[in-house]
Amino acid sequence: MNLAIVGCSGMGRVHAEMAANCGVNIVVCADKSKEAATALAATCGADVSTNAKRALARKDVDTVLIATPTPFHLDYIKAAAKAGKNIFCEKPFCRTVAECKEAIAVAKAAKVKLFVGHVVRYFQEFEAIREQVQAGKIGEPGFCKIYRGGIFPGGPKSWFANYKMSGGVTLDCMIHDLDWIRYVFGEPQRIYCQALMRTKPAPMDYSQVTMRMKSGLIATVIGTWAHPQGFRVKAEVCGDGGMLQFDSAEAPLNSMVRDTGNGPSMIVPGSPVDKSPYQYEWEDFIAWVETGRKPKVTAMDGLKAVKMAEAALESAATGKPIRLLGEAIRRIDND
Repeated sequence: MNLAIVGCSGMGRVHAEMAANCGVNIVVCADKSKEAATALAATCGADVSTNAKRALARKDVDTVLIATPTPFHLDYIKAAAKAGKNIFCEKPFCRTVAECKEAIAVAKAAKVKLFVGHVVRYFQEFEAIREQVQAGKIGEPGFCKIYRGGIFPGGPKSWFANYKMSGGVTLDCMIHDLDWIRYVFGEPQRIYCQALMRTKPAPMDYSQVTMRMKSGLIATVIGTWAHPQGFRVKAEVCGDGGMLQFDSAEAPLNSMVRDTGNGPSMIVPGSPVDKSPYQYEWEDFIAWVETGRKPKVTAMDGLKAVKMAEAALESAATGKPIRLLGEAIRRIDND
C-alpha cells in the first residue's frame, strides 16, 4: 500500500505512525503548510507537497489519508475517488449529512473503498464493554452515560473555534460516542441537546445530549472543550443485572489552573495497551482493501454518526428535541 497523507498536523501525524507500523509505504505528505508537511515527511522518508490534489493523484499512490479540517473532507474525497484511490478519512466523515451522501456516491461510482476513522470502536476498553453487554453480563441494558473531553483544542485562534467549520465539541468530539452508542445499542429514536458554543471572551464549548434509542435505552453523552487542561473519558452502562464503568483518570481530587495559551491542535486519549487502537483501525482498513473483509466501520456508519450530531446541533439551536425516522429528521414540539 502506497499512501499519500493529506493534512500533516494533529491526526495526520498519529495516522502516519500507525500506517507505518502496519508496513504502509508513505509516499508523500501534503499540507498547505510546507513546514507541517516537511516535518512529517522527515519522520517517514516521504516527499513533500503543498498541493494536496496533485499529491493524491500521483501514479505511485494507491491510497489517500484525509486528515484535514472537516469542511475540506468532501473536496479531497472527490479528488481521490476521481484519481481511483482508496480513501481513509478521519472523522467526522463530512460537515453535513448531504456532504456524506455525496462522498459515498462518488466513491461508489469510482469503485474505490471509503473508510471513516471512528476509532472508539477499536479502543480495547470500549470493545470490552460492548462484549460484556452482548454477553448479558449486566442483564438488559437500560442506561448509558459517556463523558469525553478536555482543553479547547488548538487555542483561541484555531479553526475549531469557528463553530460553523468544526461543529464544536458536539460534532468533532462527541461524534465518537454517538457512533459507539449506535454501534452497541442500535438506532436512535430522538435526540435532545444543549450546547454552550461560546466564542468570547475565549472559546469554550460544553454539550450534553440525551437520546432515546429505539430499543428503549436512554443515553446521555457529555462533551467538553471547557477543561483547564488535559483530557478525560468516562463511561457507564447500567442494566437490570449490573453495571459497567470505565474512567480514564481515576483520582480522588484534581486541582488545575486554566491554561490560557495556545493548546495542542488535538488530544489523543491514551490507552495502557501494547498496541494502539489507531493501529487496530489501520489493520482493519488494510484487511478490507487487501482481502475484502468488511471493517467494523463503514461509510454509512460515518454518515449516520454525522446525522446524529447534526440533529443534536439542530436541537441545541432550536431548544426542541429532534426525532430521527429513517432518512427523515424532523423537529417535534410535543412527544
